[in-house]
Amino acid sequence: MRKTVLFDLDDTLYSELDFVRSGYQAAAELIRQRYGLTGDIAGQLWTLFEENPRRVFNRILDNNDICYSEEDVLAIVRAYREHDPLIKLFPDAHETLLTLKDMGCGLGMITDGYPVSQRKKLNALFEGKAQQFFDRIILTDELGKDYHKPDERAFIMMLEFFHSDWNKMVYVGDNPEKDFYIGNRYPILTVRLFGNDGVYKNSPYYEDIRELVSIQSLSELPEIIKRI
Repeated sequence: MRKTVLFDLDDTLYSELDFVRSGYQAAAELIRQRYGLTGDIAGQLWTLFEENPRRVFNRILDNNDICYSEEDVLAIVRAYREHDPLIKLFPDAHETLLTLKDMGCGLGMITDGYPVSQRKKLNALFEGKAQQFFDRIILTDELGKDYHKPDERAFIMMLEFFHSDWNKMVYVGDNPEKDFYIGNRYPILTVRLFGNDGVYKNSPYYEDIRELVSIQSLSELPEIIKRI
């Protein structure tokens, strides 16, 4: 039976912090235009993010004594989410994906997140040709927020799409809050990527369900896949 390898996107194939930095540049430009602020606005946003990633746009407006509405904040959020990001694949991601395809594996992706952002990320990372690498991509938010991981339905959809079997499937992710619980429900091999400075690297495991295999580099995957 054909082996199937499913990937998360953020902090698995590229650095999500790079997207944050890129998004803050776009947000900073809108803030400059709307409110006449000068200086390193993107740098201020990054400093606030490092202090606490919540309500960063509200806080920068508060810090600069700017009166604003919730709609003003939503406009900045849209600029952040819908910008064309300056991001790139992890150095070993492209070669690993090609190696897995050469091995005859089916490749899929299951990713949460705002759909416009996720599609723009894919376009930037794969130069508009993600379909040349992945047989199916599921953006769970397009199905509904109740499909977000750790919900199992996207995985079942992948199982059916690839006509696969759980013990011939692998899911590669980074986020302990949601990426590995599927291994508690079905005999899928869950793999956690540790080698990058991920946003959720210190997050607790959902219901303390851990990955079955851990790796420091995506280049370790092909040898793991050969053994299943």
